Amino acid sequence: MKKRAWAGIFLSFSLLLSACSGGGGSASDTANPQAGQQGGSGKTELVVAADQDPVGFDPHKVPAASSVRVYALVYDGLTRLDENLNVTPSLAEKWEISPDGKTVTFTLRKGVTFHNGREMTAEDVKYSFERILNPETGSIAKSYFASVDAIEAKDPVTVVFKLKHPDAALLTNMASSFAAVVPKEVADLNKEAVGTGPFMLEKNEPGQYVLLKKNPDYFQKGLPKVDAIKFQIMKDEAERLAAIRSGKVDITSVSADSATLLDGKPGVQVKSYQSLEYSYLGINVKKKPFDDPRVRQAISYAVDRNQIVQTVWKGQASLTGPISPAAANWALDPNTYDSYKQNLDKAKQLLAEAGYPNGFDTVIETASTYPDMVETAQVLQQQLKAVGINAKINQLEWGNYIQTWKSKDMSLLVGRNTSGTDSDRSLRFFFHTDGSANVWNYSNPRFDELVVKALQTVDQTERKKLYDEAQKLLVEDAPNLFLASPKSFYAVRDNVSFHPTAAGESTALLQASVK
Repeated sequence: MKKRAWAGIFLSFSLLLSACSGGGGSASDTANPQAGQQGGSGKTELVVAADQDPVGFDPHKVPAASSVRVYALVYDGLTRLDENLNVTPSLAEKWEISPDGKTVTFTLRKGVTFHNGREMTAEDVKYSFERILNPETGSIAKSYFASVDAIEAKDPVTVVFKLKHPDAALLTNMASSFAAVVPKEVADLNKEAVGTGPFMLEKNEPGQYVLLKKNPDYFQKGLPKVDAIKFQIMKDEAERLAAIRSGKVDITSVSADSATLLDGKPGVQVKSYQSLEYSYLGINVKKKPFDDPRVRQAISYAVDRNQIVQTVWKGQASLTGPISPAAANWALDPNTYDSYKQNLDKAKQLLAEAGYPNGFDTVIETASTYPDMVETAQVLQQQLKAVGINAKINQLEWGNYIQTWKSKDMSLLVGRNTSGTDSDRSLRFFFHTDGSANVWNYSNPRFDELVVKALQTVDQTERKKLYDEAQKLLVEDAPNLFLASPKSFYAVRDNVSFHPTAAGESTALLQASVK
């Protein structure tokens, strides 16, 4: 079967935790001649405000969005998603899929070099995916490729993936930043970011900035369109707003409130799109009292999600289930879920049945530097109090938050995820017993059966039926409470061409230019 017949099947998107950052600047702005256009050099540099420091650069190990936004520009995968979320060739110029769907043969582009000057070959692809699949690596992408049985570097430009079964999400999962092709000789990718991507890591000054410079040998002719990107660390949104208005930065992501403040201001455009992200309340199903599904269901009935949409997101969000409403072909209507309708009496009844008629004390953890997460935790705190659940909020510094998320030892945690354009990421990746991002200790044999069968099903109608049942089961079991899927907003200086979409920031930055 040729790639065109499969391209519509293999749609998935990879970002694990959502990042809010940006920056902006005008070429003529004397406040910062480095923004937009470097003074007198004729070279263009985009300054993007970033709200967090990266916490490492290893694409196979580091899930933090503050890192992904950097290394997604340094590395390439075999495939990529374009701005319309279509799977397109990247390091692989073409692929063939056997009639039984169990053998995928990739033909690599010739002459592609890593940033250290060495030519990329099939051996690097084989090494990269075997590294991802090695349990000792601790790769966030391991479960993406559970179908892979063996990888053969047939010759320098031919890689053959032997699969245990057909995999309807393989090509889109290969477009994930977590599936980057890395050079086999680099020992520590957190210290040396050596990819084939459009930009090279020039300098990382913790707490200040990350500087990327253009890869002059990039295989996509005419890209990137700027000579450098500087991620300026600005953790405070007020600082980012001042910087975009003054022209000290070129691009910054902003909240819905800030987007309203900036709308119509001279020198700045506000651009928005419906994101694939969603906010959630994660529940550790191994921790008492959350090991009882009645307690988790009681929490769901106690929560008013519409209040979160209006209070936290100022109405610039939609109710969501496990799949963002932006993926309209796959997402179920959240209004069909009974537990989405706030019912305090039902919540109290379930708590009493579970042995907690007077409620209990607990802790909600979240990231201190993301205002929407903190505000979501505060709204939940007040809503849960109405049924006797007294939750203390613990705001964590970003690095500690990531470690807490990975620890599988939290009780309740407020965060954001990217559900992806393929339901495999939305469901199996986060909630299968062996899912790489299943930090909630959730395990349901029926759910596992549904998402594995769906992964192996290429008939779209049948696949949707399986995912519909899986979504309903997940909402009923409630290892996460899916809350709201927000619109995303960027503020962009007038002299900068930047068009953000659900395909992700790196896709937009690759095409960005200074007018």
